Amino acid sequence: MQNTVLRVKSLSKSFSSVKALNNISFSINQGDIFAFLGPNGAGKTTTLRILLDIIKADDGQIEWNLDGNTHRLPKANQIGYLPEERGLYLDIPILKSLVYLASIRGMDKTEAKKSALEWLERLGLADRAKEKLQVLSKGNQQKIQFIASILHKPAFAILDEPFSGLDPLNQELFIEFIREINNQGTTILLSAHQMQLVEKIANKIFLINKGEELYNGSLSEIYKTFENKKIIELHYKSALNEDSLKNFKEAENIDVIENSIVKLTFGQNSDLKTVLSNLAQLEGDFDINIHKPDLHDIFLYLVKNH
Repeated sequence: MQNTVLRVKSLSKSFSSVKALNNISFSINQGDIFAFLGPNGAGKTTTLRILLDIIKADDGQIEWNLDGNTHRLPKANQIGYLPEERGLYLDIPILKSLVYLASIRGMDKTEAKKSALEWLERLGLADRAKEKLQVLSKGNQQKIQFIASILHKPAFAILDEPFSGLDPLNQELFIEFIREINNQGTTILLSAHQMQLVEKIANKIFLINKGEELYNGSLSEIYKTFENKKIIELHYKSALNEDSLKNFKEAENIDVIENSIVKLTFGQNSDLKTVLSNLAQLEGDFDINIHKPDLHDIFLYLVKNH
C-alpha cells in the first residue's frame, strides 16, 4: 500500500470578493505524478503557494508526511519548487546560483556542482555555466529554473507550469526528465494547462475551474467515464458561420476554437450516420475528424457544464 505524502482537506481562499479556492480536497501518494489542471485563473498557483506557506488559506488543513511523521510544512531539503514566475538570481553566474540554492537545501557543494554541470550538459547549457541568467532566453531560463528545483533530489517536487516558454522539442524533453526523477523516487505535483502534455505522464489528475473541483481521480477512470462519447471536429477551410451551428441539437457540447475548428461532443445514443448527414448540410468548406475524447476535450465539456 502506498503512503500518503500530502493530504489537503477543505481548502478555501478568497481575495477581496473573488473566491480563488472553494473547499477543495485531494491527497497524493508516494510515487504519484499528480497533475493539477485548469485554465489560467482557475486557482492552481494559489493552491501551490498555500501548500508552501507563501500565502495563508482562509480555511482548511494541510498535512505533509514525507518522513513517516505528519507536519504542517515539509522540511526545505524535502521539497523542490519550480514557480510559475522566474525565481532565480538574474545577476549571478548560473552555476554559482545553482550550487548555492542546492547547498541551502542541504546538498554538499562539491556534489551540487558536479550534478549541476551534468544537468547543464544534458540541457545543452554547459558552455553557459559562467554566464548570468538574465542573458538567457525565456526557454533557457526555464531550464535553469527546472534544474534548481530538482538538483538536491527532493522527495517531493512542485512544478508550476514547467512547460512555459519551451518549444515542442524541449517540452517533450521535460516530459522525459519528469519521468526520470519520478522513477528515481521523487513524487511530483504538476500544475499546468497544456493537457495534451500532462496526460502523457500523469497517473492522477485534479481538474479545477474557478476555484472548484471538476474531477479528482485517476486518468484511466476519467477516460472510462467518457469512453462512450464521440468528438467530431470540423476543420474549416473557409469562413465559419457560428450561427449555422446553433440549431445543431444532436450535440451535447459545441466548442469553437480560434474561429476555424469546431468540436462537437455526442453521447452514446447519437446515431452517427444521421449526425454526419446533418453535418453535410452545414454551410462552409470543412474537413471532418472523428475521435474519442482526450483530456482537453473532457475538460472543455466539464467546464461548460460546470
